[in-house]
Amino acid sequence: MPQKIIISGANLRSNGFELGPGKYYDEAKLISLDLESGEFSTLISLKNVKENYPSEHPNIQFTAGCIDPDDNDILWLPTDTEIRKYQLPNLLLLSSYSHPCFHNIHSVNVYERKLYVTSTGLDNVVILSKETGKVLEILNAEGKDPWHRFCPDTDYRVLHSTRPHDAHPNYVFRLNDQLWVTRCKQEDAVNLSDVSQSIKLSDGESVSVHDGLEWQEKIIFTQVSGHLVIIDRADTNKKTILDLFGNSNSRPIGWCRGLFIKDDICYVGFSKLRKTRMIDKLKFLSKGNLKYSSGNNALVVSYDLKSQKLLEVYETQDGVIDAIYGVLPFNYE
Repeated sequence: MPQKIIISGANLRSNGFELGPGKYYDEAKLISLDLESGEFSTLISLKNVKENYPSEHPNIQFTAGCIDPDDNDILWLPTDTEIRKYQLPNLLLLSSYSHPCFHNIHSVNVYERKLYVTSTGLDNVVILSKETGKVLEILNAEGKDPWHRFCPDTDYRVLHSTRPHDAHPNYVFRLNDQLWVTRCKQEDAVNLSDVSQSIKLSDGESVSVHDGLEWQEKIIFTQVSGHLVIIDRADTNKKTILDLFGNSNSRPIGWCRGLFIKDDICYVGFSKLRKTRMIDKLKFLSKGNLKYSSGNNALVVSYDLKSQKLLEVYETQDGVIDAIYGVLPFNYE
């Protein structure tokens, strides 16, 4: 078991809901969690941004990053409009890439020395050179022309919102030597080379899906309702759904997203629930609840995939982090 993990996300702006979409968060946070003591510590707090953001009420958040598979001392960490390269463990900012086609970035992953960026606000996956940050290709998550809805001459970084999204792509993963992307709107994942190849992940339950991590011969996704969806790599029609809290009436109220797996243990994020106009996405909250009936802060849970048992619940204190996008290992003292 790792001694520490790191968690990326943001803190809510006090009047973010009233201001509207694209203005919810005013502080990007990267925090660590000591799995033995349960202590959370702030590693990076980003509050002041200028270039590449709206001039007023910018949405400041860290989303789902990755450890570079070619150099485990490099952390790639996205904001809404940038991909930042940090040295580990000192978290020295080495470089930052940003392009006008970036909007509401949800994740970055590295495959074959390229950065795969989910520009969620434009329903696209943007592929960059890892070394230079140059845009190599833009792929639409519905297989359409990347600019069928948007204008390539517009700087979308300075806009607050492009909602409604057609696909809401959020995470690129590898399946059988092909790259796929998870889509919230369709509640599925599709092959980026042929979007007609689709894996249904929510059975029409209107429950958003995220992530897509390898575990043994499986791929694991999160549902915002607090479930894991596990598909077989060899036969994607074989699907298992695990409820992290089983039949418990003491389950957190929150948006489940962000996943890290070590051996047979997974670590899953639950964001603090914020006000939303997408009420249909919150039907899962109707389940009975005792311990967390009055709400809860953001938290991380550990779960044993082999025994299918919840191990620990690590709840943050006020002000530590509200939204969680990503969970990663931190293999340093």
